[in-house]
Amino acid sequence: MAKRALVALTVLIALSSCGAKEEKAEPVKVKTVSGVEVKPVESIEFIRKATFSGTVIPKQEIFTSPKVVGYLIEEKAEAGQKVKKGEILAVIDSSDIRPDVERAKAALKEIEAAQKELDRALEEVEANKKAAEANYSFAERTYRRFKALLEGEAISKQKFDEVKTKYEAAKAQLEAVKAKEKQILEKKRELRAKREQVIASLKKAKAYLSYTYIKSPVDGIVLQKLVDKGNLVSPQTPIYKIGSLPFRVRAYIDNVYADKIKVGSEVIVKVKGESYRGKVVEVDQSADPISHKFKVKVETEKPLTAIPGTYAVVEFPSVKVETLAVPKRAIYRVGALEFVFVIENGVAHLRPVKTGESLGDVVVILSGLHKGEKIAVSNVNNLVDGAKVEG
Repeated sequence: MAKRALVALTVLIALSSCGAKEEKAEPVKVKTVSGVEVKPVESIEFIRKATFSGTVIPKQEIFTSPKVVGYLIEEKAEAGQKVKKGEILAVIDSSDIRPDVERAKAALKEIEAAQKELDRALEEVEANKKAAEANYSFAERTYRRFKALLEGEAISKQKFDEVKTKYEAAKAQLEAVKAKEKQILEKKRELRAKREQVIASLKKAKAYLSYTYIKSPVDGIVLQKLVDKGNLVSPQTPIYKIGSLPFRVRAYIDNVYADKIKVGSEVIVKVKGESYRGKVVEVDQSADPISHKFKVKVETEKPLTAIPGTYAVVEFPSVKVETLAVPKRAIYRVGALEFVFVIENGVAHLRPVKTGESLGDVVVILSGLHKGEKIAVSNVNNLVDGAKVEG
């Protein structure tokens, strides 16, 4: 380290003197380091049991909101409570909506009563119609027969007029009954149309009334209660956060296991001292650029009993991994930073790297190097950036 400080001081003095005098600066001597062993970066392959920390999470997180505006007058669920799909969680004041339901129900009853009256009237008219049709039919036949007799001068004109009068009266009676029937049928059609309108209004009012009951959309657990009783709520107001079943485990896996862990991979999940067999159901297709880890989600065969947020361990029984690795002695550290010296054309170049786990005498390289690049694996503490290297 003292040698590096001396070189840096020399460069500083040379630079500062350039501005003061127009004298020719002496060239800085490039350091040459002997006895440096150089090796290419290689990949290694190993099979191991991989264990990662995880967290119990719900399958989905769902926010429940009302569909109407009103005051929250009753809360039936608290955070941590298990709920069933359709279970009522909270109630909103329905005093402005319930009268619409009652009015629609009353109107519907009136229409149904009027329909029954019309049905009875129609039955009576249809009975009268049958009698009128029979009377008209008989009167018509008699009229035609007497008309023929009159033309043959077999009866008197007076007798014929009597028959004609009865015929015309029977015809008029039948037409009156038919008109009454038509009138009743028209009223029934009007009532049916009105009934459909009232039913539609009743359905709408009942729907609005049902919206005053906040229900759980899934089987799950109440993760959070977001609004207290007495507050004015609207469709933009989330009241509860629900976690749906089944619960899963989320874990973040080292990037070296990419392409090794896939959907369907079998795992062991350990939560609060209990083990569960499970499978990977979701794998992220990109890793975090800072931690170099990717997210997976695991679902267990037997339902997890722990609540969301509980610590878990995800264990992959055997994973075959291929990754870049370098000898531990090749790593040059400055504080918390890690570097290696890459050798190109006999010159050392300082390059930052990100390391992973240690495997015996080597350490996994997560980023910063490529396979085949040559690095210094000995005497690295004597190297500086730009130094010439001799074996």
